[in-house]
Amino acid sequence: METLKNKSLRLIGTGGGITEADLPKTIYKNVGVQQKMNRSIDADYIKKHMTSVKRVYHPMWIAKLLVIADRKPFPPRKKPNMAFVDAVSGYRGLFSSVPPMNEIEVESGEVVPAQLTKQQVEDIYVVDVQQKQINRSYVLKKPRYHLEDLFLTYLPLWKVSVDSGYLTKEFFINANTGDSEEYMSKLWGGAEWRL
Repeated sequence: METLKNKSLRLIGTGGGITEADLPKTIYKNVGVQQKMNRSIDADYIKKHMTSVKRVYHPMWIAKLLVIADRKPFPPRKKPNMAFVDAVSGYRGLFSSVPPMNEIEVESGEVVPAQLTKQQVEDIYVVDVQQKQINRSYVLKKPRYHLEDLFLTYLPLWKVSVDSGYLTKEFFINANTGDSEEYMSKLWGGAEWRL
C-alpha cells in the first residue's frame, strides 16, 4: 500500500460522509445481532477498544456504457449504464444509480494498488458484465454496446480494528454511506471473482 500525503484522487462520492468521530456509532450499527445482545457492547465500548483507525482508498474501475437495442423499423433505443469492477478482487456489477464522483485533494491515507489493468477490465470484465447482467433483461435480440469511458476511481473506506474481550474484529466501513464493506473485503484475498 502506498501512503498518501496531499495527493489528488478521483473518488466515488465525496468521502466526507462518515468522520472518524462517527465511527464508534457506525461500527455498532454494523456489528452482528449476537454482539448487540451483549449489553456491555455499545458505541462507547467500541470507542474505548478501537486499536487502529486508518483511511484507505480502494481502487475501482468504472465503465460508462451505452446499451444500444435495435428495434426495426423504429430507431434504436439507447440507454446509458455504469458498471464497476473491483480492481483487486474482480468483483463486478452495475450501479443502480450514478454515484457522484469528485476529484479531491486527499490529505492522508493509504492507497491500495490496483491488480487488474485497464486492458484486462476492458477485454474481459466489462464484457462479462454485459453478457451476464445486462443481456438478461433482453429476451430475444441482445443489444450492442459502446464503451464510452473506462477509468480508475477510489472508494474511500475506514479500516478500523477493535480488540476486546467481547469483540475482536477488523471492520471496513464505507466513508460515504457508513455501510459495512465486509463482503467485499473478504473477496480481496481470494480469486473467486477473477476471470
